[in-house]
Amino acid sequence: EHRPLWVKQLFNSFSAFFIHHFLKPKFSSFGKHVMILNPQHLKIFGENISIGDYATLICSSNKKIDISTWQTDKLNGSISLGNYILISPGTSIRSAERIDIGDSTMIASDVVITDSDWHGIYDRTDYVATPKPVKIHKNVWIGERSIILKGTQIGENSIIGAGSVVHGDIPPNSVYAGNPAKEVKKLDEGSFVTREELFNDSSTYLQDLNIIEENMLGNNSFFGWIKSMFWPKK
Repeated sequence: EHRPLWVKQLFNSFSAFFIHHFLKPKFSSFGKHVMILNPQHLKIFGENISIGDYATLICSSNKKIDISTWQTDKLNGSISLGNYILISPGTSIRSAERIDIGDSTMIASDVVITDSDWHGIYDRTDYVATPKPVKIHKNVWIGERSIILKGTQIGENSIIGAGSVVHGDIPPNSVYAGNPAKEVKKLDEGSFVTREELFNDSSTYLQDLNIIEENMLGNNSFFGWIKSMFWPKK
């Protein structure tokens, strides 16, 4: 990161403006303190999309986040994203009926979550294809490049290993992985520390992010930033 701190802060102000005026109106409900990194690379399509408080979405130019619902004469999709969730670059969430993602759930990069097949097996013109709701409970962790198929329910605190294909009911406090995903181990039903803890009154998480940013960018110069774009070092 070669930008001076004041340039980064200026970019942050533009991002906040973009989120408030262009993205927020596309949601049926938009929580407080939602953090969207590179918001110009967030694709929101359709109606009935809500997001909770302190949600974090990380987008990038080569890995956009795609959150889409479909409304037709046969479809009325909806997506509910809970409080304190984390969604990483390249994730796609598409609904023809209903997808609920619980509080503090963490979704790694390139994950696909869908509640429909989007085409019939025998009738390929059938764009309804019997959708079934997807329910992801609180504090679930979904590994990179996993695929969550229609009719899936993932229990609280469970982990889905990277590259898994998931269908059906996953019990709480479990680790599942593979294609198709199968149980790897049980988790202790003790006290889990969730992402919610990062945002409580005693947490210094947000302040720490600001301190890290100041330390990383504080000595950067405007000329050095311009030079890094046109004459980057090997």
